[in-house]
Amino acid sequence: MPQTKILLDTNTYLRLAQSVHPLLGNPFGKEKHTLYIHKEIDIELKRSGRLQTKFYWIEQEQYINNRKKRLVISKQKQTDIEDTYEHIWQYQKDSGLSLSREDIYCIATALEEDIKLVTDDQNMIETCKEFGVTVLSTLQLLKLMLDNERIDNTTVKQIVDYWKYVNDLPAKFKKDYDILFRKK
Repeated sequence: MPQTKILLDTNTYLRLAQSVHPLLGNPFGKEKHTLYIHKEIDIELKRSGRLQTKFYWIEQEQYINNRKKRLVISKQKQTDIEDTYEHIWQYQKDSGLSLSREDIYCIATALEEDIKLVTDDQNMIETCKEFGVTVLSTLQLLKLMLDNERIDNTTVKQIVDYWKYVNDLPAKFKKDYDILFRKK
């Protein structure tokens, strides 16, 4: 069975990569769900002093090596992604959504590759809906990983506790967490 590829945005990667390592390129579950980041995110991490300071661990060799596990995209698809990037860029500009270059590349790639995109960014979610890109929240990804035994309940709790500690809860956290993880 081929991989079920899932693309992560920057925030999702930063929220999970240290707790679930190695995060990228490791299939899990019957559907062989495999997580990736866009090459633009790796470029962003390398050039952003702010991110390197806040997330010091991204410069450690084990994380740099894990980020080398990237989507393989044909030249034709790369051309299609560039064309789609231009359309999405114009849409977000006209809509006043202020998406970053990396955000737009993630959306364009997910659209052209017909894969899911994980983000909690409300502007990205709005744009994905407009262009028909399937979106998962970070909590939905955690639930998928839990259901497919990639992580356990203890790991979910540790991740959530850390997000609370650093005050980095995803959008709609309480509602989504209650739906996905609270026992009925």
